[in-house]
Amino acid sequence: MQTMSGARGHSPAKRIQIETGVALKSFHDVIPLEAIAEINEAIDRSFGSPPQRAQISLMAAELIRRSEAFRQLEGTICANTRSMAAQAGKTALPLQPFHVIRCSSAATQAESHCRHYDSHLLTLLIPLQLAPESDANGDLVLYRRPRLSVSTPGNVICKIRHGIQRGLPLSWRKWLTWHDLRRGNCDRVPVQVGSVYAFNGFALQHGNLDVEAGQRRTLLIHYYDPGHSLGLSEMLRRARH
Repeated sequence: MQTMSGARGHSPAKRIQIETGVALKSFHDVIPLEAIAEINEAIDRSFGSPPQRAQISLMAAELIRRSEAFRQLEGTICANTRSMAAQAGKTALPLQPFHVIRCSSAATQAESHCRHYDSHLLTLLIPLQLAPESDANGDLVLYRRPRLSVSTPGNVICKIRHGIQRGLPLSWRKWLTWHDLRRGNCDRVPVQVGSVYAFNGFALQHGNLDVEAGQRRTLLIHYYDPGHSLGLSEMLRRARH
């Protein structure tokens, strides 16, 4: 599981070659359910408080890293990602991961059906709580065809295009997602609480279905942002925080 993004300090015109082995990988029963319950309790206490939510993201990461199984898995996946990045000439990578708690519900539909690429070289998705099973339960949608070569200008243009799509009405975005699912352009990915999912979010376009009932919670951990977006991704992350 690797994600390739451009390298900080390289020429903006440098084109990134992306490894072809970019399929999502799943690792089941990695996170103890007790740790997940503790994270969910903290989210419940801080509901509606974005500053506390940012702190809970770090607390959640500390809790799951108490698990020996997760530490070993994280170490192996990260080492593989750095090795593949080094083969592409990218060695000066930031080591600090970026943690995000995402809570999806009927109140957050502006964030649903928003296809995009990640900026980091590796994305781990850790489900904390699932919404009731339905056609609108927030499932991950992963597009099948990876982009195999990306330049900084091309990546920025792609982010702008996705930003325009994000501004479309929900009904339009939802129609586009289900149209692609029916045509086989993407897959709906069911997940399990306690498991870990690793994928190449820079190479694979992805998004989430909307949530009509209940709340879906996930911890996302992004690793190794080489700054291949002219600072646009960092600016958006700071704005969200």
